[in-house]
Amino acid sequence: MLDLIDLLLLRRGIPADDRTLTFRRIDGNPTSKVLYFLPWNTPFAIARRAGFTPLDFLACYEMPSAIVGAEPSLCVQAMQALVADAERLLAEKALLGNDILIVGLSAGTYPATYLANRMHARLCSVASADRADLAIWESPATRLVRHRAAKKGFGLADYSAALFGSHPEQNLAGIAPGSLFVVGRYDPFVPAPRLAGLLTAIKRDVPRGQVVQLSAGHFKTLVMSGAYQRALLGLQRARKAWQVRWPFSVSIDKSTLSSLTSS
Repeated sequence: MLDLIDLLLLRRGIPADDRTLTFRRIDGNPTSKVLYFLPWNTPFAIARRAGFTPLDFLACYEMPSAIVGAEPSLCVQAMQALVADAERLLAEKALLGNDILIVGLSAGTYPATYLANRMHARLCSVASADRADLAIWESPATRLVRHRAAKKGFGLADYSAALFGSHPEQNLAGIAPGSLFVVGRYDPFVPAPRLAGLLTAIKRDVPRGQVVQLSAGHFKTLVMSGAYQRALLGLQRARKAWQVRWPFSVSIDKSTLSSLTSS
């Protein structure tokens, strides 16, 4: 049975324009070594308020709509645009390898894993699937995207061809030791075969990685990951208990938003 919040997320609106490659980067503390890649269709203010992004960060990326879109070639182009910008930023800061922590959340694990592999950085992957093509084609959250793709003449084979080489399962061997994977056993947006494929790839390619499996759905996994993110940086002991009170509001006033986005 779906949690209430997961059910609401499942019914949320999907962007009418899924061809946009433009993304938003929120710049944070210039001395931080943390990068965030947010879930699809999730503004920074909501992610911060919900507790998805508790760490002090160098930059936080909102996903372009095309990263989960009805044209396969644009999906990979959107990912590559994010990665290229992040690489430029890390080069400007002279940050390399194990100095960097890259946190990918839900669909944000797609660019996060690809970038961490290229940079040999530590990765914190939360609510990921093994393959982007199959995640789009199998997840209930992307039903409308599949419908749009079919109307344009695209099928799973087109996604598989366009995205080959960019899947999370294909970009694990180069990530740094001490990387962390947080997954939900009851995540309705990550089909069971996609989770199983991810765990198999981790076992194969990341022998020194850590896997935390939570008895949670999608939203709870994202929120509960905050404690494990802090633990990666030694900021606090990871908590196993679910400590968010229900219900809660994700509204945010202008003064709070200003303080969150100030550099």
